[in-house]
Amino acid sequence: MTRLRPAERADDGGGPADRDAGRERTGPAAGDVERRSVLGRLVDVLRGSARVHWALTGLWILLRLGTLAVGLLFQRLFDALGADGGVWLVIALVAGIEAGRLFLQFGVIITRLEPKAQYGTTARLRHALLGSALRGPEVTARTTPGESLRTVGEDVDETGFFVAWAPTNLAHWLFVAASVTVMMRVDAVVTGALLALLVLLTLVTALAHSRFLRYRHATRAASGEVAGALREMVGAVGAVQAAAAEPQVAAHVTRLNGARARAAVREELYAVVQRTVIGNAAPIGVAVVLLLVAGRMDGGTFSVGDLALFAFYLQILTEALGSIGMLSVRLQRVSVALGRIAGFLGGRLRWSLERAGPPLAPDAGGKATGRAAAPDTGPRPAPPPRESPPRGLPPRESSLRELTVRRLTARHPGTPHGITDVDLVVERRTVTVVTGRVGSGKSTLVRAVLGLLPHDGGTVLWNGEPVTDPASFLVAPRCGYTPQVPRLFSGTVRENILLGRDGAAFDEAVRLAVMEPDLAAMQDGPDTVVGPRGLRLSGGQAQRAAVARMLAGNPELLVLDDVSSALDPDTERLLWERLLDGTRTVLAVSHRPALLRAADRVVVLVDGRVEASGTFDEVMAASAEMGRIWTGTGAGDATGDTGPAPPGPPGR
Repeated sequence: MTRLRPAERADDGGGPADRDAGRERTGPAAGDVERRSVLGRLVDVLRGSARVHWALTGLWILLRLGTLAVGLLFQRLFDALGADGGVWLVIALVAGIEAGRLFLQFGVIITRLEPKAQYGTTARLRHALLGSALRGPEVTARTTPGESLRTVGEDVDETGFFVAWAPTNLAHWLFVAASVTVMMRVDAVVTGALLALLVLLTLVTALAHSRFLRYRHATRAASGEVAGALREMVGAVGAVQAAAAEPQVAAHVTRLNGARARAAVREELYAVVQRTVIGNAAPIGVAVVLLLVAGRMDGGTFSVGDLALFAFYLQILTEALGSIGMLSVRLQRVSVALGRIAGFLGGRLRWSLERAGPPLAPDAGGKATGRAAAPDTGPRPAPPPRESPPRGLPPRESSLRELTVRRLTARHPGTPHGITDVDLVVERRTVTVVTGRVGSGKSTLVRAVLGLLPHDGGTVLWNGEPVTDPASFLVAPRCGYTPQVPRLFSGTVRENILLGRDGAAFDEAVRLAVMEPDLAAMQDGPDTVVGPRGLRLSGGQAQRAAVARMLAGNPELLVLDDVSSALDPDTERLLWERLLDGTRTVLAVSHRPALLRAADRVVVLVDGRVEASGTFDEVMAASAEMGRIWTGTGAGDATGDTGPAPPGPPGR
């Protein structure tokens, strides 16, 4: 089955809303995509944590220098055994270096700097990714939902891990170079033999690791097939029983389980090979050293201290070479991860990170304080574009008097569907209803007004002042929007309505959305869990929960896209009575007779253009389309009844 990409899904005559397309133009010019190498992208990611990263790198190098010094001290210690004096001083030095190394590694690096580097990086990346996604569906349209989740999850985690792991790897490279130099000065032949052995073991480990990865993927694929078969079998128990196919189905699942078992055994086999080779590399190396120098130790050309030095360095060299051997694998993974992250952001990784800024710092209760987290870097990047409002943006404290739309034209990306040259005026404390047939452009119009679709032309004005970035300006507390299909989170009713806001607005929002009877009937009331995407709620309950969420922000302008389609007549009437009480400004998409009658202005759309605009009686007289819409509801026309009379207009 072919999955439709978001841009291909029909929605009122077009694709999905696209908030980001209009906004992204404030950044790099269209087509000006950052073409960066893996190293360049890593540098972009590290800009937000440069100080922590270099501090971590410096401390790891210091730790490896300490390890190098301990090896030299061991050499001197074993050479000094039996000689006069100096032994206790060497022991004291080794103890002091080891104590300092343990303190730095476990008291500073592992518990402080590495988590700060790793989770600080993942927080900044997710902040940029989610911020970009919230600005509009064009961003998520670039990838499928599954790929988007993997990008925000696995790819960000992979990048964060690499940022914290890279300093260790760099320190390992330096240790290998320094330790090999020291050992070469002691005995070049033995050192060369050890290096050849370690390179051979590294190649064996790399080969085993590649096989391990191959069989791990095979195990996961086989596990997915088993899970899918079980899911289908459980879902089609009746069909299996009716066909008397139980033995065949059981045999099929058994075959799938056998394939999974074979892959899992091979995966574990190569995992054991890796562990065995790495775990025995140092003992094998010591054995090689003993074989090569056994006859020379009596002559004094290779001392006991030299043997201790080689044995000590071998253990660390084995770990270092194992880490270095993983470098190519890690680089490949982080390259793919950063490529997907940059693709999610439209190829503008650096610009998106700078635009998003640092994540908000949580307070003691875990809630965002509205303050940026304390900086942990050196020079800060230039302020992102969102910090400097575009010219012509109305003052943020400007209360709504009139929202005006002039010759607005918008198209869904990649389609001819949209709206053309639409004029619209929404005055304070009035009700404006946009109506039309399915596909006429009703939802497209409100989304374009809110900046959720890119504008091909036209202007949106707030109190006569142009709004250059509607997507960031027309938000709470100026504007609240409830879409045609509500989206809820897998939390409680209260959490879905408040979204982290002050709970003082909860009761009034619930009352206005006519949810009190529903909450009273729920076992846990407002703390009832709604399930994944609100599946435990009915369609009408989900719509009203979304309306309550909008009202909890106390917006000046309410934008409602057919939010009562799933409500029974009595609940719908009560909802509109409470919303249309004369104290709110409403822009609604609807063909409901009661709401059309109650509107101060009705706008009729036909194929994305305004056919008529005015009071209900005016559009009924002027628009043939309005007459067809009205007749289609069974409500009759402006002059006579051809069906049941509509409900009386809600009280205003």
